[in-house]
Amino acid sequence: MIPSEDFVFSQSALEAYRDCPRRFKLRFMDELRWPGLETQDVLAHEAQIELGDEFHKLLHMHSLGVSPQSIESIISDEDLRAWWKRYLDWQKDHLPGKRWAEINLTTPVGQSLLTAKYDVIAKRSDGGFLIVDWKSGRVESKAHLARRLQTSVYPFVLARAGESLNDGVPIQPEQIQMVYWFAQTGETVEFETSTTAVAKTESVLTATIDEIAARFEFPMTDDERRCRFCVYRSLCERGREAGGIEDMPEIEDDEIPDINIDDIEEIAF
Repeated sequence: MIPSEDFVFSQSALEAYRDCPRRFKLRFMDELRWPGLETQDVLAHEAQIELGDEFHKLLHMHSLGVSPQSIESIISDEDLRAWWKRYLDWQKDHLPGKRWAEINLTTPVGQSLLTAKYDVIAKRSDGGFLIVDWKSGRVESKAHLARRLQTSVYPFVLARAGESLNDGVPIQPEQIQMVYWFAQTGETVEFETSTTAVAKTESVLTATIDEIAARFEFPMTDDERRCRFCVYRSLCERGREAGGIEDMPEIEDDEIPDINIDDIEEIAF
């Protein structure tokens, strides 16, 4: 059962369904807010989310043309300052100047729509396209990132809906590279894609969305490890204690609130 006629799927919605069909139903169909804690260390978790959000705002400001010196002058947190300096060092040699920041692209998948919110898409001088996803949490292994839907969904959506960024010409999968950049260390994890991989992704996504559309029951996952950071765990009688922040997965990019341009304009330089 699709949540509504105008429902648009996202990577986080599909990831929620893959982790636990009941979580998908409670969150995206019932739109239920449940006061379960995501992690035991609430203050540290909130601070981590806030710092990551601030970092995204700084990078968005930079993409809008605000000078690095002006941005650095408003950074008071030492960790944030270190992240910013790593970003400046990396981007000048690795991120092409033609960039689209905080951009959404949407494409049909079967009878539904799928959207992706990108931190940055950049076009290289050789015609290739670079997707960069900024990560403020701990560094994740390439094997772990390869299993995340984001790694396949983001290149897929760009290949299917990115012609507006390429003078009306469809972007070929072989032109796309996906990079995760980790602010805490400056490390990157890179992925290439292909026509075959994009076709496989489309097949998997179509089958998943069709499966959701055909469902009338959304059972809980059998893997109770997935419940440790779920806000619905007490509702499902899967415990009340949250997991530790050291194991907490990073918030998905399409769950980060949109940046209000008015907030940027109010900063005095």
